[in-house]
Amino acid sequence: MDPRDQALLASCPVVAAPRFGALPDMPNGQRIVVARNGWFVQTRLDWLDSITALGMEPPAMRLPYGDIEEHLRFSFGPLPIRMIEEFVAYGRAHLPDEVAGVLIYSRSSGRLRLAICEAEWASPVRIDYRRPPMAHDETVAVDLHTHGRGPAFWSADDDRDDQGIKVAGVFGLLDQPAPMACFRLVVNGLYKALPRHPWQGSQALPAGTDGEDPGAVHEGWMRRVMRRWQRA
Repeated sequence: MDPRDQALLASCPVVAAPRFGALPDMPNGQRIVVARNGWFVQTRLDWLDSITALGMEPPAMRLPYGDIEEHLRFSFGPLPIRMIEEFVAYGRAHLPDEVAGVLIYSRSSGRLRLAICEAEWASPVRIDYRRPPMAHDETVAVDLHTHGRGPAFWSADDDRDDQGIKVAGVFGLLDQPAPMACFRLVVNGLYKALPRHPWQGSQALPAGTDGEDPGAVHEGWMRRVMRRWQRA
């Protein structure tokens, strides 16, 4: 095998889903899992363990492998609603401009902290910003920004900026009593809508992530996502 292909496979291996046993554990990184019920990407970081479907259509040929279910687990526990509400309050205080912030995960403490991003330029429709400095054992787990008085949706700029691996959230209608939000899991260009959260509403515009209809997401996935939110 060409050494370049060997390097690619080492960085993102392909494994078959066991039919009779458990899926082998993996170190931090990413791998593709081929299963009888589709193909999936598994991602493991200090703060994240997720299996996300790349395609749920069973292969035309019946494969002898096992089935896989999507899952999403955070090592820090449920996402902290009150911490995110602090960010929303900051966004309200800086209307009409957009604001940005991050929830930073510390490997040493296993906890999140909220940090506001420094705006280099901000307006009601756009913000350019710098992320805050982080310690050597810290990484961004949740990326947040607002659309000011506008609705919550994923813009073309958001799709361009949302790279790497993280949870992303956008808030809108901050001038109203109940703001709206959209959340998604970002895995290297794959966007998985997280449609059940405390800030959903009819005026939020979650469409536009891979053309996915959040209402079509499997109910089991939704129930698991709801358990990721906690007032803490």
